[in-house]
Amino acid sequence: MDAPALRLDAHAVGGWLALPGSASAELMGSVGFDFVCVDQQHGLIGDDALLPMLQALAATGTPALVRVTRNEPAAIGRALDRGAAGVVVPLVDSPEEADGAVAACHHPPRGARSYGPTRTAWDATGQQRPDPLCVVMVETTAAVAALPRILEVDGIDAIFIGPSDLALGAGMPLEAQHGDPVYDELLTSIVEPCRMHGMPVGIYCASAGHVHRFRALGCTFFALMSEASMLHAAASEHLARSRPGRVG
Repeated sequence: MDAPALRLDAHAVGGWLALPGSASAELMGSVGFDFVCVDQQHGLIGDDALLPMLQALAATGTPALVRVTRNEPAAIGRALDRGAAGVVVPLVDSPEEADGAVAACHHPPRGARSYGPTRTAWDATGQQRPDPLCVVMVETTAAVAALPRILEVDGIDAIFIGPSDLALGAGMPLEAQHGDPVYDELLTSIVEPCRMHGMPVGIYCASAGHVHRFRALGCTFFALMSEASMLHAAASEHLARSRPGRVG
């Protein structure tokens, strides 16, 4: 079953996968997320695990993004050849780097991606897949400064904010993303130019509360914390509630 076209607007809320395994991908895909991002940058997911995870997500009808390891054509091409609907490209700090990410997502004449008819050519219906989405991350002070020029690059489909790296790069503690007004001002300096350009802007969220908080600040799509974080939090809670003296 092919997943529907991926849209990163209208307050889409996505899931996040950090652990390798098609079963966990199928489980997360069955929940009803608007998309699921498979994280190869900070997750534990190598190329061998990526294909069955994308197949599992496709079986649930859930569009899949892949956060690639780096802004590099081979990494982007491998994710797209395996069937990702788009890529999230980390650490894009300049319009030149953004242009390189776009070029790596598309075949000539639009881009420079090498053509290899692998999984993307196996559709028995003969229908052509939609062009992959190129989502670039803004997560450093350099990227924030360059954002007006990055937004002028043709072919960028969305901006995605890395909230933790954004805080650290600005000399703030990680806790700043929970409500520090200086951090919120920095975040707004990203959201407002994106809004003026009609550019979807997403952000990784450590909780449902963060989704609502960042929505109020103008973000338009969201990725909830990874299945690994959810599993760890749930396991810790159930263990704590099982100790003597606690009410289950």
